[in-house]
Amino acid sequence: MASYSFKKNILPLLTKTGIGLGIGILVALIGVWDPGFIQNVDHLTTDYRYQQRYERQMAAGDWWNPKEQAGVVIVGIKAEDTKALPEAFPFPRSYYAHVIENLERAGARAIVLDITFDEKRDSVSDGMLDAVLAKYNNVVLGAKIDESTGGDRYRLSTIERSYGNVFYAPGRRVGITNIAGKDRDDIVRRYYPEMTVGNFLTPTLGFAALNIAFQLNDTVVADVDGESLILGDRVIPAVDGSSFLINYYGPSGSFRHLNFQEVVDDSSFKTKDEVTYESDINMFDETTQALVKDKIVLIGSVMPEERDFHQVPVADLLQGQQTMNGVEIHATAIQNVLDQKHIRKADSNLELGLAVFLALVSFLGILRVRQLKIRYVVLLEFASVAIVALLIFAVFEIAVRSFMNNGTLVNFVYPSLAVVLAYLGAAIYQYLGERQQKALIKNVFSKYISAAVVNELVANPEKAKLGGDRRELTVFFSDIAGFTTISEQFYTRPEGLVELLNEYLDEMTTIVLKHEGTLDKYEGDAIMAFWGAPITQKDHALRTCLASLDMQKRLAALRPKWKKEGRPALEVRIGINSGTMIVGNMGGRDRFDYTVIGDSVNLASRLEGANKQYGSNIMISDFTFQQVKGRVAVRELDLIQVKGKTEPVKVWELLGTVDMQMTDNQKQSLEIYHEGLRLYRERNWQEAIAYFQQAKQLDPACRVSEIYEQRASLYQLNPPPPDWTGVFVMTTK
Repeated sequence: MASYSFKKNILPLLTKTGIGLGIGILVALIGVWDPGFIQNVDHLTTDYRYQQRYERQMAAGDWWNPKEQAGVVIVGIKAEDTKALPEAFPFPRSYYAHVIENLERAGARAIVLDITFDEKRDSVSDGMLDAVLAKYNNVVLGAKIDESTGGDRYRLSTIERSYGNVFYAPGRRVGITNIAGKDRDDIVRRYYPEMTVGNFLTPTLGFAALNIAFQLNDTVVADVDGESLILGDRVIPAVDGSSFLINYYGPSGSFRHLNFQEVVDDSSFKTKDEVTYESDINMFDETTQALVKDKIVLIGSVMPEERDFHQVPVADLLQGQQTMNGVEIHATAIQNVLDQKHIRKADSNLELGLAVFLALVSFLGILRVRQLKIRYVVLLEFASVAIVALLIFAVFEIAVRSFMNNGTLVNFVYPSLAVVLAYLGAAIYQYLGERQQKALIKNVFSKYISAAVVNELVANPEKAKLGGDRRELTVFFSDIAGFTTISEQFYTRPEGLVELLNEYLDEMTTIVLKHEGTLDKYEGDAIMAFWGAPITQKDHALRTCLASLDMQKRLAALRPKWKKEGRPALEVRIGINSGTMIVGNMGGRDRFDYTVIGDSVNLASRLEGANKQYGSNIMISDFTFQQVKGRVAVRELDLIQVKGKTEPVKVWELLGTVDMQMTDNQKQSLEIYHEGLRLYRERNWQEAIAYFQQAKQLDPACRVSEIYEQRASLYQLNPPPPDWTGVFVMTTK
């Protein structure tokens, strides 16, 4: 009897408890292993906490305003400064000497130059700055290290201290200006106190300024004990043994900014306006001097063309930007150490213990709910999801409030993952306990039609009938460029062409199915596929784009192999369009195909052929682009009117995902090309030609630049009519 009771009551409970604990231990192991994608999700939640803290404190009037309370002031070099001052930017070194003298006279605590003087210029002007630097010991020179040297702390091999700043001399203070604390998503969340240059540990710009603030020698660097960074009597919590989390006070512009002209313009300096109107303005008056007294003053360019801006966790909601200039990041790090407002990570053991506890409680609770006997079983599913949502919300709110109240960063991902896995574990446990898994062996049929179609027909036999539904889908067409010429090469050995074509189609089909697309048909070397049916996919447009990019990557990998085998290298053109179309079984009563028809399908086919006009590989319509905007990198091609259509459509060349690796030349070429396209549409032919030529020179892969250069040259000689809209009408398919 006891044995029966144990098996009936105790053993199931022990089994459930073991599964719940097992899920928790699995999450804990994932936490120890720390895969990259988990870290990326955690970064997103961290950024949300920064933003929420800023917005809630602003709404409550409890925001710590750096403009009024910080010990740091930024003197920013802006576009208006370059217009107001007599000499063009980059300014003569005498300007900086003058600014330093003014700041010293005003009682600045430290002066930090986020500027790298990497070459000598005018001997007189250079001499003035050199003399001022020799005069004061509270000035920090900026030094930038080539990031190609590798390593988080940029190790170079030198015997003597050398920083690439022509004004550096032994005894003068120097700080590294590089913003090195970027995570995988390119957002700056950490700050390094020092970097290794040659054989010397050198403070970063912020910590060189802090050496002055704490009256330390110029060569002093923070001590690292694994969990903390120690500078003087300040203890800074470390996150990875060598950096600390930046505690952002707000978005860009939170610190007080003075214009360069405000600090350089005293009674002995003449701005353009003062010369023009023969009057003394003297902006560096007592009011301005009071703003910098006893402050650490950072001087640096904040002009966009200097490209010293970086992604940060806090967004400016009014301007819609999430970037911050490097000088502001240095200022934030300095202020963090001055006021000891640091972000601390919660104890990882406690976090993982919480994840194990939540996994156990969630699994037992959700399983108990799912096993209730009620008439409407679907309500149990809703209740289970509601429990998961409430638990995740509770964990998230605790994490946000902990961050807001005491700057503790509690990991949100692992407890949430424990709850989600507990929900999945409960569903699987119930499924395995109540029914046998239904056999869905369809390998034979899947050789002929998509496995997704087979699954749908098995689950819903009533769909095996003629007819279709109107749905929004994304359709894909691909074709091998110059296939007729390639076929002629196999005139004496047609079986070789069959082998090549079969290998190509097999590789491409694998990619279609990998991205859960429905393979429609082959037509010779052409492939037609679509996404979003029979299984509904909200991201059908993105799936199609990713599949197309994977195809091009796979082809690039296969070409060396084919070349080695003496086969031709295949170039493939792809056309993609999203829109409403008819999908279903088309044909006769005894034989039919599951396919799509409609104008949207025809447009995709036309776009595949249109690639030839622009030298592109993947062309997507604007209808598709609007669904994947922000997820992919594109180049605008044209407004085209394809054969058989009366309305033009904007088309784009799909280049890659939004996080694709691009060289500086490629990025610059893309920007220049789009500017050239704007000038072209404004009929500014000469300037457009210059932009297209430059874009092509920077990136030879931008073949469409050459096409637009030719068009603009023709229009320059024979201008289009006044009603010209820039639409390119295609007369062939």
